[in-house]
Amino acid sequence: MKLYQITCIGTSLLFVFLFIQLFMTPVSFVENLGLQSSVATSVLCRRASIFMLGLSVLLFFARKLPHSSIHQSICLSTGITMTGLACLSSFELIRGTVNHSMWTAIMLETLSAILFWITFFKNTKKQTDQTQIC
Repeated sequence: MKLYQITCIGTSLLFVFLFIQLFMTPVSFVENLGLQSSVATSVLCRRASIFMLGLSVLLFFARKLPHSSIHQSICLSTGITMTGLACLSSFELIRGTVNHSMWTAIMLETLSAILFWITFFKNTKKQTDQTQIC
């Protein structure tokens, strides 16, 4: 299997897991991070879960796309998203806002970001090489 397909499937599964957690058990999700839950956090978690579901579906169906500008756009946007999440998670951990369970999120977000960036830059190089040949 190609790296792009593996990365899309893995990240899609991560987003499905987050969708289920955020939608079904928002209170325990928030409290497991060491945060205090409230009605507002539950509402925001359930709303964010829909984004996770949408991204999961997008990545799952994009896994078999041939190399194209759409393929590259998905790698770029998902790489940016996962890098941003990893940075924010790290920032909150350093600040002491969340507990050590955030390490799991940081590792998964960083791994996903790295894989999407590798795919993006590898395919950018291929595209540049093909342009020079023509």
